[in-house]
Amino acid sequence: MEIFPDHDLSNYGTYRIGGFADFFVEVKSESELIEALEWACARDLPYFVFGGASNLLFDDEGFRGLVIRIRHHELRVGGMEIQADAGALASQLVDVAATHGLTGVEAWKGLPGAIGGAVYGNAGCFGVETKDVLNEARVWLPGEGVQTLNVDWFDYDYRTSKLKSTPGAVVLSATFQLEKGDNVEILDRMKAIQTLRLKKQPPGLSTGSFFKNPSGDKAAGQLIDEAGLKGFEMGPMKVSDYHANFFLNMGGATSADVNALAEHVQQVVKEKHGILLEREVISVPVMV
Repeated sequence: MEIFPDHDLSNYGTYRIGGFADFFVEVKSESELIEALEWACARDLPYFVFGGASNLLFDDEGFRGLVIRIRHHELRVGGMEIQADAGALASQLVDVAATHGLTGVEAWKGLPGAIGGAVYGNAGCFGVETKDVLNEARVWLPGEGVQTLNVDWFDYDYRTSKLKSTPGAVVLSATFQLEKGDNVEILDRMKAIQTLRLKKQPPGLSTGSFFKNPSGDKAAGQLIDEAGLKGFEMGPMKVSDYHANFFLNMGGATSADVNALAEHVQQVVKEKHGILLEREVISVPVMV
């Protein structure tokens, strides 16, 4: 395990935005991940852990502490359960499940991001959220070490969990409970989901859906569209012409540019609809 000083974070995340982390490390096993966490704690350094970084916005000023990238991504199948390392991608879980004739996560075909982030934020799409298929997860808690926690512990709600109010908690792995299915039907559903995803989601540098869907009949994208903001440009940032809840980096954008567009969209939607949109994208602060 090699820890690098002054590491450029713009190499990660789908926006390709970010300053320099004071320290950076890539870990290739659970033991290395725990070692890195303990290294930071022993030096009283803040730390931030990521896997896929598909919904992260790193700050222009970087991060004053240790940034840990999880690079171990094994999946282990046992009966109708799949245990996945935190760094495994959601897409890997879908493919492994299909290979073994297991159903329950086909809706995640094409879903970006890693398992650790999915467990942390109750990720999901097309009607299937993490809470629907998670059995338990191994979590490292500061001062307590590794804990195996049942799905009920996470107190899941839409795009949130108890982990978000548990400072320093890090997902190590997760076990998903699936069901035996028909191979042909599983593959057909995966193909249908992939086709639907390609029709709904625009290409380009974005973090996917920027805002959570509020309660009510209208999704965030529809509210933004009806506020007249589809295609709106602010500097190098643009509200997609294809899907209004996708904000595109057209080239050279900074985190300040992203935040400026997001705040403008929030303001206009609030004035038009009386609804304050809440971010789904996680902004990584300079200091935690």
